[in-house]
Amino acid sequence: MRHPQSKVPVAVFEASPEVRSAYFATGFVLRHDRLNGVFQETVTALKERTGKHMVVVAGPTGVGKTTLAKRVTDYVYQDLVPNWHEDPACIPCVCVELRMDSQSGFDWKELYRQVLVALNEPLVDHKCNIRTRTDYQKSQVMTGGHITVSRLRTEMEQALRERKTRVLILDELQHLFKHGGGKVEQYYDVLKSISSRTDCAIVGIGTYELCFMMDWSGQMNRVTDYLQFSRYDFGAQNDLQSFFNAYSGLLAHVPMDLDEELLRPDLEYVYIRCCGCIGILKDWIYRAMNRAVNDGAAALGVKHLEATMHPPKALQRIIEEIKEGEASFYQPDIDSLKSEFIGMRSPAPSSPVKGKKAGTAPSRPGIRKPKRDPIDAS
Repeated sequence: MRHPQSKVPVAVFEASPEVRSAYFATGFVLRHDRLNGVFQETVTALKERTGKHMVVVAGPTGVGKTTLAKRVTDYVYQDLVPNWHEDPACIPCVCVELRMDSQSGFDWKELYRQVLVALNEPLVDHKCNIRTRTDYQKSQVMTGGHITVSRLRTEMEQALRERKTRVLILDELQHLFKHGGGKVEQYYDVLKSISSRTDCAIVGIGTYELCFMMDWSGQMNRVTDYLQFSRYDFGAQNDLQSFFNAYSGLLAHVPMDLDEELLRPDLEYVYIRCCGCIGILKDWIYRAMNRAVNDGAAALGVKHLEATMHPPKALQRIIEEIKEGEASFYQPDIDSLKSEFIGMRSPAPSSPVKGKKAGTAPSRPGIRKPKRDPIDAS
């Protein structure tokens, strides 16, 4: 049977397996409660960006961070800068995915190039340095040489200003700080400088690894909004209902018949095997649907889900990362801060170090001290 509230177009049901598979993979965006919540928090942070340069959103793998990036992009075009089409040069939002390279340091040059390409900058790969040389006989201006990182950044900043870009989204931001090592704060300062010089808010989206790599210093917290894109909490009744609605919403987009057992699921069984993350759940249903199609099954059933679930060891690792990431967002009680800060005493002043007497020079080896020698009384 089909889902009672099926969202799949009739033409897709009758299409080839490849078309049906592509529809479920990229043909829709499920706007579930957890995604809507963190999206509203991100929008609020962009609207109230007084003194803020960055918005950092961190969450577990497979929670839907890339979908969030697409929704934020749509919001900038539709609501934040609704009249962007009146200016042909305006590109109000740019979203790039940071690359993970094998080299030891992060390739800033490649990031600047990606942003320029997204801004439709012409001849990005043909930019070069300008070197002037005074030739009194020929009076020529010589050009040549590869463009430097500094020069390419200047080109990018100029393009962001000319395109009137309001938001720059950096997806998979943890790739930047993986290369950072001891330069995490320096890398962060580069992003803050770009935002300040272009008046462009930077939205960084990544996994919980961001929380472990970034130095949550007072300066970084002052100019950054940190948001958590968390999983659904099985112990909270509202979250449990929202999780079921998201599960049912995904099944409503499956372009094939469903076993009745899938419509009355054991939520604990489903929750554990997707770790409460809708992105993992969607990928799981996608694999199960392809397995059912390849097996020639008439309907998608529980056996297809069981055959395509993640191994328990992989699920255990994801759960461990989720617990560590959620712990990094723990906020202390304000009363404990009061007792720590207001009630603390200033450290007692240390005793001054006694210095040498003024005017005394250090003695040299081999020179006797000026004192009277003992006199032999005999």
